Amino acid sequence: MPATDALQPPLTPAERAIVKSYGGWTHFMQCFGLKPWEDDDAREGKKILEAFVRDGDDSE
Repeated sequence: MPATDALQPPLTPAERAIVKSYGGWTHFMQCFGLKPWEDDDAREGKKILEAFVRDGDDSE
């Protein structure tokens, strides 16, 4: 587990499952070209994650 995974913000169970599928917070962020240690990037990553959860709720 990369040390930057410790920078993960509080997540809901649904968000946590998505992040886990990417291999952790650091890998999730890197997939979108974001740096987990930068606050603006972390906020953007959280917004992306929230959108994934919303999209998943709509399809069910």
